[in-house]
Amino acid sequence: MKMTTRRARINRTERMMAETSDWVPTVSPTADLASALVEAPLFAGCDPRDIAGILAEFDDVRFPSGRRIVLEGLRGSDFFVVVAGTAAVLVDGWRVATLGPGDFFGEIAVLGDGLRSASVRAETPLHCLVLPNGKLEQLILDHPQLGINLIRTVIGRFQDVAGRRQPPASELVSA
Repeated sequence: MKMTTRRARINRTERMMAETSDWVPTVSPTADLASALVEAPLFAGCDPRDIAGILAEFDDVRFPSGRRIVLEGLRGSDFFVVVAGTAAVLVDGWRVATLGPGDFFGEIAVLGDGLRSASVRAETPLHCLVLPNGKLEQLILDHPQLGINLIRTVIGRFQDVAGRRQPPASELVSA
């Protein structure tokens, strides 16, 4: 009888965690997170103590590079704030934006009809805070400045996208 050594089985999640255990700078205590995000447009005009209280509602998550975080067209109830790393925003497979520390995503699905308006993929190892289960609306009611900042940022994004659009073909031909 031939004796062979068996390799230990490692599931996909364990492998991913082993490969990516130190891929994103560690920023964990709420006070450190608050100081890391105090300059973010979402928190503009908010007191640093309020920011720490707001962030206490979020869960800490990390994604390896290349990982799809949200998928366009699917339902979603989570709101994300990027702490470290970068992510690509894709609409119909086209890159429309790059997100970095202090940026956020998921607000359209959470506050709208529940469908994701874009896909988001980690470009580098990504550290995010996630507000789960549609808690964004209550957070905005509790912290109105946060809601104003969110609206201003979303309007800016829509203006950026609208500015990139090409005029209709009929306007190009008539001259």
